[in-house]
Amino acid sequence: MTPAQVMERVKLVSLPTSKNWTFGPADIEELIFMLSDSPGVMCHPSRVRQMFASRACRKSVMIGTALSVSEMKKLVIHMGEIKHPWNCPHGRPTMRHLANLEIISQD
Repeated sequence: MTPAQVMERVKLVSLPTSKNWTFGPADIEELIFMLSDSPGVMCHPSRVRQMFASRACRKSVMIGTALSVSEMKKLVIHMGEIKHPWNCPHGRPTMRHLANLEIISQD
């Protein structure tokens, strides 16, 4: 195999880390593939998505946490700004539909 031309090669000189997450050569390869496949598009390799999901859930409001009305409003506003507000990054539901089934069935 011939060496790649300048601007077509990457040299990993140290393992990228973010707090307690370490990313290896396979993660870099995935990133390079994603960047070459869709240049100019924001990409998040799978381990980066896992890291973000883990951090998001640890910072979330837990069930049973008492909230003030202003905190509730702020939470609902922020949930309205995210792409998939109905579940957390791990897929756990974040909302409950509250309805009286007797009223719905009368229509």
